[in-house]
Amino acid sequence: MEVSVNFDIDCLRSFLVVADTMSFSRPAERVGRSQSTISQQIAKLEAQIGRSLLARRKGRVLELTSEGGKLVLYARRILQLNDEAYASMSDDVLTGFVRLGVPLDFFGRDFTTWLARFKSSHPMVGLEVEANQSENLMKRSARGEFDLAFFKQETGARNGTVALREQLVWASGPNYVPDPQDSVPLILFPEGCAYRRCAVVALKDHKRPWRLSFVSPSFELLRSAAVEGMGITVLARALVVPPLRIVKHGQRLPQLPTIELVYSQGRRNNSRVVSELANYLADSLTGAAPARRDFNPPSSA
Repeated sequence: MEVSVNFDIDCLRSFLVVADTMSFSRPAERVGRSQSTISQQIAKLEAQIGRSLLARRKGRVLELTSEGGKLVLYARRILQLNDEAYASMSDDVLTGFVRLGVPLDFFGRDFTTWLARFKSSHPMVGLEVEANQSENLMKRSARGEFDLAFFKQETGARNGTVALREQLVWASGPNYVPDPQDSVPLILFPEGCAYRRCAVVALKDHKRPWRLSFVSPSFELLRSAAVEGMGITVLARALVVPPLRIVKHGQRLPQLPTIELVYSQGRRNNSRVVSELANYLADSLTGAAPARRDFNPPSSA
């Protein structure tokens, strides 16, 4: 007769966080348990299967073993079914499908982490996410192509519900040295981006010559171009984290305006799932912004 082994759901949940972070300290913070408790949970799983799940050295997690990699796949399925089963027992379970549009720079924030947490809390909700320029998002939202869209606008434009107002700043890599005799080499998102529009208008009003140095819809590529010294970019202050630095405005660079990050709900604006997601993301934005600011002193332009 085969002996059945019942995995502990809490142990599996802790194991997945360790596998995702390759750490014992971060999982302890995330699941609200001590590092020693996390270690005991992993040891319990290893005792149950009779194999090591993690390769360790001096207490540090180096990688998953082959057995650990297998268990990760099953653990995700088990936890998903567990959470869905629990949610289905509740009369207040949140269900539905949301077409979500977000600006390209959302991926410079903790956006994917926020979405993962929302999905973990509401496993019966389906999401389809598209990143695009703010101008496109605003127009398509007005046509009802999104259930929920976040986009940037000039302060006071009144095209949506304001979630956050941010100061725009010039930003560059650590080794960028501006040439006062040369035109400003700009690193920008494509046409339709509010950051790009504000930068170009400010330079024109200041009668400062400029040229495009690098254009990309990818926040990571834009950031890399700035870090490598290909030019100067414009971002919300909260997005300027090392090795990027704020370049102080002055005689050679004009001051930039504030900008509003707003959201607009589509034709199903009375949908509970859309409202819940809108409020959750708006709260995440306002909660995350202060912690990301002023990491480094500005340099002079």
